[in-house]
Amino acid sequence: MKLSPEFDDLNNPATFLNHVENKMETAHSDNLKTVLDTREKLKKLKATEIHFSEPVLTQGENAVIFPHTINVIQGQAGVHKSRLAENICSAFLKLNGCQNELLGFKRNDYNATNTVVYVDTERNLSEQLPYALQSIQIKAGYNRTDHPNNFEYISLLQINRKERFAALNEYLNHIKQKTDNPLFIVLDVSTDCIEDFNKADKSMELIDLMNMAINEHNVIFLCLIHENPKSDKARGHFGTELMNKSSTVMQVGFEKDANQKDTDLIRVKYLKCRSTARHTPFYMKYSNETKGLVLADASEVSGVANSRKQKANNDDMIEFIEMYLGDGTTLKRVELLDKLCKDFKASQRTIETRISEILNSEFEIFNELGQNCQLSKEIKEKTVYYKLIPNETL
Repeated sequence: MKLSPEFDDLNNPATFLNHVENKMETAHSDNLKTVLDTREKLKKLKATEIHFSEPVLTQGENAVIFPHTINVIQGQAGVHKSRLAENICSAFLKLNGCQNELLGFKRNDYNATNTVVYVDTERNLSEQLPYALQSIQIKAGYNRTDHPNNFEYISLLQINRKERFAALNEYLNHIKQKTDNPLFIVLDVSTDCIEDFNKADKSMELIDLMNMAINEHNVIFLCLIHENPKSDKARGHFGTELMNKSSTVMQVGFEKDANQKDTDLIRVKYLKCRSTARHTPFYMKYSNETKGLVLADASEVSGVANSRKQKANNDDMIEFIEMYLGDGTTLKRVELLDKLCKDFKASQRTIETRISEILNSEFEIFNELGQNCQLSKEIKEKTVYYKLIPNETL
């Protein structure tokens, strides 16, 4: 039986080895050409003044999404991640003159036409997904019966999980041939687009696809991903790699009261902002009246925050530690204690107890790069210092 018409003599090992070597040399030659071509592009860019891209989407005064980036919304199940993504999609599709607030999200150039591509993997096809797509349109100023040319959507629910990555890759190539518009692609949820989010090779297939797309085309990705139960960490090897490659990471979760019970408030916390300083959180809630998310009133937010501060619990303490140490700053013990005592109007003894609990437990703390860290205590010349150390360096 012939393996290939390229082989005339399968019984000659030398022929086979020469063929393999030629193939390898060709592949190496192609890779070298790509590397050298890229070097020439970098050489030209290095000699010019670099102008950084303006954000394409803001939330209030904060720059949130930039061109050619991978972005993330993460959170536990049921915290309205998809509804947050729907508001962002509506902001990209929003018609001029539409007055809907969309949680404060606004695209910067209303003369530009972006094509929104929504890829869903979870919701049923009879009610849930059609209603979500309908909501995106209506919030953007369209009628229910409209079919905007720049709004694309598919479901991978009926595709075998092993075949979903190939199907997604084929579909995205189809869309890129269909339009020259900048693409805003939502993967909801991203881990369902691959065979196994715990395997490095399967995870990197999708990561590499996204990296190639944002570098070669005018594409932005927004990946939704579930967190591990009772954890702030995104699921699996894919979640770890996604955090490393992403530019903006938003974490969505219910705000807790002084007794650590969920309230109606939903906090959107920025775990990572690669292009800016890390933004302060904003708060929203689900409205039965509008059947969607709305921004929470300042009085509601301050009421919950003040009740929690009186308790000076560990979760709140971690948030302030991230703020003071997340940019790589090292603080003396007395400096950190002074700041936290003022923030929580608590005694030094209470704050020291909380810091000790955080040092001796596996609380999840993030720096401004979105890296999972541990609070570190060091003594130098009889002075105690605190800083955050990324877990991957330990």
